[in-house]
Amino acid sequence: MLYILTVTLHLVAMVLWMAPMIAVPVILGRYGPHVPKPETLDRLRGAFRGLATPGLVLTWVLGIANAVQGGWFDDGWLHVKLVFVLALSALHGIALGRLRRLEPGGEIPGLLRALPWIVLVLVFGAVLMAEWKPF
Repeated sequence: MLYILTVTLHLVAMVLWMAPMIAVPVILGRYGPHVPKPETLDRLRGAFRGLATPGLVLTWVLGIANAVQGGWFDDGWLHVKLVFVLALSALHGIALGRLRRLEPGGEIPGLLRALPWIVLVLVFGAVLMAEWKPF
């Protein structure tokens, strides 16, 4: 019962983390190549910090709890999944830093425009490893 609960919460936390990582750059892109007004930018930054960051922390804590419960630390698939999750964590930090440095009217960096696609590829890899457990 505890395992099912931690897996479910892990998945919810992952969605909480990934939703702003995909949505914020897409919303920024709707304003064209230039950064929107300060109020809009502040809301997007707040959504990223207020949703994505707690989602990241919960995803890690619950993922580690799941790995402990499943006894998976020696499994190769978990090591590969962790590479994907570490890359997502690094992208989270980079994106947050880029969002902080955006100036209204300035150019939106290429990484922020590409972020949704990079995130989708990395999430696909992580989920594939967790679901198939190929090795």
